[in-house]
Amino acid sequence: MSRREHRTPERELTPLRPLPGTEGKATFAVSTAVLDLLGLRPEQADRLDLGDALRLICEEGV
Repeated sequence: MSRREHRTPERELTPLRPLPGTEGKATFAVSTAVLDLLGLRPEQADRLDLGDALRLICEEGV
């Protein structure tokens, strides 16, 4: 049996702040493509947590 490997282009990720209570348990990041769609710079994403990112995505309709 042969396995086909699909190469996906590497995406630059920006880490998000941990959600309260998840410190050391879970890490979340957002891609630069999503930041571009939201009109944000990576420095601005440093202040966001996953809840903030999901809210912005919903509001912007991304």
